[in-house]
Amino acid sequence: MRLGNVMLVSPKTSFGRDLQRTYAGGLGTVCKDEDFLLPPLDLMRLAGVLREGGAGDIAVVDEEVTGTVTATPGSTVICQVSLPSLHEDAGRIAAFRAQGARCYAYASIRSPAQWRVLFEQGGCEGILLPESITSARAALDGDTTVPGFVTPQTLLDPGHHRPRFGDLAAEPLPARDLVDHTPYMFPPIALTGITSINGSFGCPYPCRFYCPYPLSEGRKIRTYPVERIVAEFRQCADLGITAAVFRDPVFSFHRARTLEMCRAIEAAGTGVPWWCETRIDRLDEEVVTALVAAGCVGVEVGVESGDPDMQATAVRKHLDLDAVRRFHTLARTMHLKLVFLFLVGLPAETRMSIRRTFDFILELGLSDTEFNLSIITPYPGTELHQIATRNGWIDGEQDAFTSHHAVMHTDLLSVADLEQATSFVDELHAVCRPAATPRERAEFQKRLHAWSDQDDRDRRNP
Repeated sequence: MRLGNVMLVSPKTSFGRDLQRTYAGGLGTVCKDEDFLLPPLDLMRLAGVLREGGAGDIAVVDEEVTGTVTATPGSTVICQVSLPSLHEDAGRIAAFRAQGARCYAYASIRSPAQWRVLFEQGGCEGILLPESITSARAALDGDTTVPGFVTPQTLLDPGHHRPRFGDLAAEPLPARDLVDHTPYMFPPIALTGITSINGSFGCPYPCRFYCPYPLSEGRKIRTYPVERIVAEFRQCADLGITAAVFRDPVFSFHRARTLEMCRAIEAAGTGVPWWCETRIDRLDEEVVTALVAAGCVGVEVGVESGDPDMQATAVRKHLDLDAVRRFHTLARTMHLKLVFLFLVGLPAETRMSIRRTFDFILELGLSDTEFNLSIITPYPGTELHQIATRNGWIDGEQDAFTSHHAVMHTDLLSVADLEQATSFVDELHAVCRPAATPRERAEFQKRLHAWSDQDDRDRRNP
């Protein structure tokens, strides 16, 4: 089938640059007050595959950078879709369709209810899920057997949509040359000209109860060959890209491979610094030393809670907080930048456990840029979403599924409790800034403790 010109679009939305489409396993989050912007990596991956498959003129467009664009009649448009902006993205698809384009959606969303919106409101011909990327040309040519290609006819066929991921080794390099990387930034490493990169996909850990990464990428860790990663670093250097942000959920899952990859990146000598995300229990001094030697300047690690009881139960990471303290000391010694990721609002959470998380952040002496605190979001397809739906916990509209808005309550926390926790998050960031005084921090803790103590008293005296 003739595709005509192909345009892969990250649509403009009312969230502006706060919408980070690659976060939350590709479902997207809204990172308020965060001054960073990542390029549309999955669209560049799709462009690389389609170019190798003989497609005609291909363009990758990020409308948050370029402004809105117009489709050519007879062309093919693939729009990236995120959960918070689902209806807005469907509107952009409908607009491109009205301009005479054949339209498809690219999404990590795995819910027929959301797919139906894209078909009924957007009028798209099909939805490409992540596992369809390597066979995207066949899907656009009408092959409905491609894994991860959803059509109106297969919308409600659960057997058709069981995730089946292909061979990453055969995938061409992302078409980064089609994107001007100058506007993209990640302040911990570079204020302009950065890119994003994947070395692996998937996450096997039980935090899939609430985390969308296993849902969108699968539970099995799938890796690109080490030589492929080195080739991407060389591509970045040739294009003048200043830094790379790995989007792997667990970058250092395979210890031996991590050491091999770090040695290969170091030997390549591209001079491109990079950032990654992983788990503390997949890092030790030898691995951290190898990361730093290979040009890694910082890591994000999930901690979720500073409450030991939450770690042992609801969080499902079973992370020893002393291990967090030891890693924090090691990273500081190695001059490795850190961002600790925390989460409040899981079903067993109380005001007291939230307080312990905030107190733990203050105990570590983290600056305001060294932690991120999200509010629980019941992502469609997760077990948490099923439980929240069954119990009637979900209060917010889907457009508020941003990870920074209170969209659900639990048996132990009301929406008002989570909204107050959100307010405390903002205050915590303020008192962790370098200019904050010890008195300001003490006053914040006093308010926080009064809030949690009142809840504790109410529970003892119902």
